[in-house]
Amino acid sequence: MITETPDPLVCPLCGTANACVNLGEKDIARTCWCNDPDIKFPQELLSQIPAEKRGKACVCRECALKFQNSLSE
Repeated sequence: MITETPDPLVCPLCGTANACVNLGEKDIARTCWCNDPDIKFPQELLSQIPAEKRGKACVCRECALKFQNSLSE
């Protein structure tokens, strides 16, 4: 059985680039978009990540905002 390691720069929910500065290969002296205090990562969102990808790849901004907006509808 071959197990594929999740790409840390790909959103585990939608499969697009997550634009993570924290896990990028370059040492960039700036903060990632995920540090924006207006963006939340509640457990309800994180629990949607497949078990084999949890803690190995960041959710992208679009998925985080989409989930956040769905709560206010």
